[in-house]
Amino acid sequence: MIWHIAKKEIYHNLMTLRFTLMIILLPVLMVANALIYGFGDSGYREEVDAYNSAMERRLSRVKDDTEKSLGRLAMRGPGEIYKRPSRFKFCADGADELIPNAIPLAERSGGSRGGNDITETYRWREVWTLEYLPSNHGSDATTLIKIDWVFIGIFMSFFVILFTFDAIAGERAHGTLSLMMSNQVSRGQVLLAKYLGAFFTLMVPLIIGVLMNVLIIYLSGNISFNANDCLRILGMVGLFALHISIFIFLGLFFSSRVSNAITSLVWLLLTWVCLAFIFPSLIGLFVGTLDPIPSIEIVSSRKRAQLANIEDEFRPMELLGTTKLSEAPSPDNPSATRRWATYFTRRYETKTRITDEHVDQQLGQVKLARELTQISPIVCFQYAMEGFANTGIVSYMDFVKQVRRYRQTFIDFIKTEDRDDPDSLHIYPVREGLSQKPVDPNAIPRFEERPSYQSVIFPVGLLILFNILFFTAAQLSFLKCDLK
Repeated sequence: MIWHIAKKEIYHNLMTLRFTLMIILLPVLMVANALIYGFGDSGYREEVDAYNSAMERRLSRVKDDTEKSLGRLAMRGPGEIYKRPSRFKFCADGADELIPNAIPLAERSGGSRGGNDITETYRWREVWTLEYLPSNHGSDATTLIKIDWVFIGIFMSFFVILFTFDAIAGERAHGTLSLMMSNQVSRGQVLLAKYLGAFFTLMVPLIIGVLMNVLIIYLSGNISFNANDCLRILGMVGLFALHISIFIFLGLFFSSRVSNAITSLVWLLLTWVCLAFIFPSLIGLFVGTLDPIPSIEIVSSRKRAQLANIEDEFRPMELLGTTKLSEAPSPDNPSATRRWATYFTRRYETKTRITDEHVDQQLGQVKLARELTQISPIVCFQYAMEGFANTGIVSYMDFVKQVRRYRQTFIDFIKTEDRDDPDSLHIYPVREGLSQKPVDPNAIPRFEERPSYQSVIFPVGLLILFNILFFTAAQLSFLKCDLK
């Protein structure tokens, strides 16, 4: 009986204007997505080419440093660290144009201001530190609509409303609901049948559209897929199913609660607008005013003030020509080399602490806003898609964490290599206090970004929870509704 009612629902849906509109618009959007991201001027292939060129320049510079000395490599660092473009940007764009795609290294060099001939000619280089590029909030990308799978998913949730707003209210208005219930069928079976009818009506065209989309992108030759990528695509299709299922249950809930289909449609549209736009925007605004982040100018001023204190500490009597850094570091002067190492270390720790704290504040605020906005199933769907695609701000957060771990790995490598040189003073981080011998460039640890899917777990869990809650609400509402 369930399948009989479900087939009746599917047949009824296929004969409606809304299905005609969906079967036209959905493939058009999927094909447009494939053409934009598969053949567009700013597509994946162009991003990979730019990434490979930047990596070649970085490796060439690092190789030049290794041929000179370990000390030079230690002071200049591993070079700018780049985030690899995601192959699945066409699924979830994640506004990556607004997010930095690299973490550069800051270097500072100069001449000693000591009071004798030796230090006046000494040229020093401070140890490298990580810098974080600001988000590109002024980009024109903010004004463009990205036709990715997330956008198509929001489009699908709107069509779910059109398919379910009259599923029960319409039957009740025409008197067919009481006739159906006069047979040996329970209300739960009727509700399940209507759910299955709407679900298959929506999912079958979606799967066809996804296959068309992936095929066009694959034939473009710009993006290749392996077995693991196919599993990720299947996971995203599963997210579509969970997302669509939530709005089917929501439509059945309102359709069974109100007396006519028009009222159901109005309530569903209001709910959809709130979940898609109003709630996320208001919560994001609230979080932004809850704990304001200091501006870059304030942070820079604080950093300059603390660095100036360090300068004063190490150059307290500079006018008299006697400072703690009056002697240049050299392998023959360990005491002076250690003083310079202390100076560089203090500056490094201060800059690193202030910069990391500011970035952590920004990312922490974003994380809080994301957690609160997930009261909307539409936002949960978006975040889960970005997690599978390795795009968006969470992907950048993981990138920052991995770069910081690599920072320590690189420093440990320098110290380990330096210990193998018996002629070195083993004083880090001063060029003259480290080994002056060349280094094998192949021995340097490489940075490898590893996508993390932990960010997917929470939004997927919420999508499942929303399905259970809305199913329960629809079931209870239908059990209590009047059949006439």
